[in-house]
Parts: sequence; C-alpha cells; structure tokens
Amino acid sequence: MKLCRHFGLDYLTDRLKSNPEKYKDWKFDGCSGLPDEVMGFFTGCDWKDITYKCCLPHDLCYAYGDPGNDIERKRVDIKFSSDLVTKAGMKKWCAAAFLAAVQLGGTEEFGLSFSWGFAHK
Repeated sequence: MKLCRHFGLDYLTDRLKSNPEKYKDWKFDGCSGLPDEVMGFFTGCDWKDITYKCCLPHDLCYAYGDPGNDIERKRVDIKFSSDLVTKAGMKKWCAAAFLAAVQLGGTEEFGLSFSWGFAHK
C-alpha cells in the first residue's frame, strides 16, 4: 500500500484496504519479460528510470487490477506508454512497441505471472 500511495494510486490503496484477503503477496521482477541488462541498450534510456518510474507502478496496477475490467487495463497501459516517454525519455516508437507487448502479453486469459490481475487469489 505504501508503494501505491507513493505513486498516487489511491484507487488501488482503497481497493486493497477494502478487501485485503483477496490478494496474494508478490515480488516485483523488474520489467517482466525483458532482462534489465537489455533495457538501456534496447531503448536508449536509463533502465533504472524505466524499471522504477514506469514498470513498477504499471505492475502495481496490473497486480491489483480489477479482473475483467478492460477499461481500467487500457487506461493503465496508456499511462505506462506515456510514462515511458515523459518519465524515462523513451522514443515514442519504442514506447509504442512496449505498449503493444504489454497489451498482448499481459492479457488476463493467459494467466501468466504478470497478466492483468495477477495478485488476486
């Protein structure tokens, strides 16, 4: 909840407070699917900015995302893409590639460790 508050994700803090038993613990793995060593080389940005300013808040939103809520997921993904450009200095074309990857790979139906709503029990 502290991280949710830190990133201004008050709606998630409220969600967690109201039903803490619905969620399991999880560990942040950086930018899922991409090794940290590749991040700076691939994007031309500081991977720490991408990881902690963009991927961490995005993962919080994915972890506690409302299953079946495609509108919330779309909003979260668009914010992620915007953060990549504004907070990490990523080129827009590269952020668009990241957006396409999370929209495909984070699909709830896949049930992967980083899919939408992954921290729900």
